[in-house]
Amino acid sequence: MDSNFIPLDIQLLQPEDEKPFRLYILLGDRFVPYSQGDGFTEETRQRLLREGIHTLHIRADEKHALQAYMNGNLQAILADPSMSHQEKSKIVYDTCTYQLEKLWEAPEAKAIEESKGIFRQSVDHVISSNRDAIRDMVLMITHETSIYTHSVNVGLLGTNLAREVYSDADKDLHEIGYAMFLHDIGKTRIDLSILNKPGRLTNEEWEVMKSHPEAGYQILEGEGHLTDEATSTTLQHHERCNGEGYPKGLNSSEIDELGKICNLVDTYDALLADRVYKTALSPYQALKIMKEEMQGQFDQQMFKEFLYMLY
Repeated sequence: MDSNFIPLDIQLLQPEDEKPFRLYILLGDRFVPYSQGDGFTEETRQRLLREGIHTLHIRADEKHALQAYMNGNLQAILADPSMSHQEKSKIVYDTCTYQLEKLWEAPEAKAIEESKGIFRQSVDHVISSNRDAIRDMVLMITHETSIYTHSVNVGLLGTNLAREVYSDADKDLHEIGYAMFLHDIGKTRIDLSILNKPGRLTNEEWEVMKSHPEAGYQILEGEGHLTDEATSTTLQHHERCNGEGYPKGLNSSEIDELGKICNLVDTYDALLADRVYKTALSPYQALKIMKEEMQGQFDQQMFKEFLYMLY
């Protein structure tokens, strides 16, 4: 695929409105202008769908315009009664991914505040979902090597698991979701040569990588967006109940519940991701390893809640 173009699900496009980017359609191996931005109607969308076309494209250099467009239209999309819950979940996923990509480029107060608005709407979608819809959402998740998709996966899985764990408690799922989505923000301070290294890290590189939990805490504190929930997820998402985690090697009684939730879903998503040095596991294989080989790492009651959520 030409890296100069970005695929765009046509369900993200609101009919009739003016779009701040040009649309292209892939014909053979060429991207051809499809619209100047003023000719996309609901009839256009339905015709494309009948023809089996679910994706148009925009130029990669217009991605920030796309991000702003998606952010501005997410609420209207989620309120659209003609769209299925599954379609809305896909749009939530894509919007969060685009927003995190933007945030990773400049993890500053303005971008963090903008992200909180998107995450709040996304959590509203999670809260409105029944159990079948939650399972559909989990199946929709993609397990790529991208730091953005991993953060979205942890955000959605962690929020859903917190919903199960705190079903009878008065907890703010919006703040929890915000904290889950930003658990890895400290990786913005890790050199890309380490972060994107295709092979295994050296001992020295691994020590650098292990600094990202505290770096995440420092970023949110410095930008005035550190919450109690974000303190737990940024600092503790690699702590293990058996005391073998990092950065502080805390034991189970010292780890906050949100830290335990974030560690569990972070580990699950990492096992499902494909790496040069590690083949991606299936959900069943990942859960089997977590149960049989990593048992001491997790809170066992939370692990049972996680299994219940997934199945």
